[in-house]
Amino acid sequence: MTLKQRLEALRAQRTVKQDEMNALLNKASEEKRSLNDEESTRYDALDSEFDSISADMKRVEKQIERERDLDQPQRKPLHNEGSQEQRDEDAQLYQRAFWKAQKGEALTPDESRSLNIGTADKGGYLVPESFATTIIAKQTEKSYMRGIATVSASTSTENLPVEGDDGENGWIDEEGDYPESDPTIGKVQLAAWKTGRIVKVTEESLKDTAPAIEAYVSMKFAKSTTKAEEAAFVSGNGTKKPIGFLVTAQTGVTAASATAITSDEIIDLKYSLDEDYDQNAVWMMNRKTLKTIRKMKDANGDYLWSKGFGGEPDTLDGKPIVVNKHMPDIATGTAPIAYGDFSYYHIKDRLAMDLMKLDQLYAKTGHVGFRITKRVDGKLVLAEAVKKLVMA
Repeated sequence: MTLKQRLEALRAQRTVKQDEMNALLNKASEEKRSLNDEESTRYDALDSEFDSISADMKRVEKQIERERDLDQPQRKPLHNEGSQEQRDEDAQLYQRAFWKAQKGEALTPDESRSLNIGTADKGGYLVPESFATTIIAKQTEKSYMRGIATVSASTSTENLPVEGDDGENGWIDEEGDYPESDPTIGKVQLAAWKTGRIVKVTEESLKDTAPAIEAYVSMKFAKSTTKAEEAAFVSGNGTKKPIGFLVTAQTGVTAASATAITSDEIIDLKYSLDEDYDQNAVWMMNRKTLKTIRKMKDANGDYLWSKGFGGEPDTLDGKPIVVNKHMPDIATGTAPIAYGDFSYYHIKDRLAMDLMKLDQLYAKTGHVGFRITKRVDGKLVLAEAVKKLVMA
């Protein structure tokens, strides 16, 4: 078996492990529960096997690269091996080669070697790091949740330890026994759900400079990805997508009406949140609901809503308001308002995105397709940190 055949075999084995892990997570999500002990044990074993196979793949890939280098003329490196300057130069070389390949331009030997390292498992290429970072930055600018949630990146499924019962002290007689009270620690699993689309560009666009193509594809993908993610972060059901905070947040108040909210119910919602989470708490609602809220007054005839000045956000009873168009309207059974500390909603990005160029699929109309995939997960790790108002 050649090294390339060995690498393909390892990729196939790793895919099988990943599929098994996804199946366990999907089953638990569909049943709206966490993994049981047997499933957790099996998942951990699969995860360990996945990592072991990945390590083997890296060793084989490194050996393939060594053999490839032996076949190429040797040149003196411009910088110290592994230096930041060298890594920056390598990243620039890969980015230049990536976009030249998308345009069908000839590559230099150095560019070809750089691009081969980034070849994705099933065709296409890994998106250059600078491209991936650009997309995530644009999402942050347009996102409602990313500015107030806890956002991080990972390359694998993660289990977040979550504090449960604190335990408590007891009052003890002299020489009396100390009560036993142990804190509990649970876990919340953040995986990686896949979202993506195909972006078509004209053949004429491919004749422009690489930055022009990068900006166009980035803009189109960022806009549609942000829309899909934000809707899931609010009300996603966990099936092939993140679990929205409205799904797991605790109900603080149930309105007396199915179509109207009172100022007293707003105040009750605020004070239904434990004071431990109130310091960083914010309101979240859409513009239609905000329009209703702005007209509300307290018992003294003062408006609950206050306009923000000097770049500060508008406030409701002294707390900032986040307007999110993905929040539901005031209607029977909906939850149009949430209040709490949204830093307990964790968003986990996978930095490695991939892009595949589809040369022939749209050739008839003079277009070239770019299929782009991004993976992300999100969950409210403490249900008590956010309270919601539910309509009757």
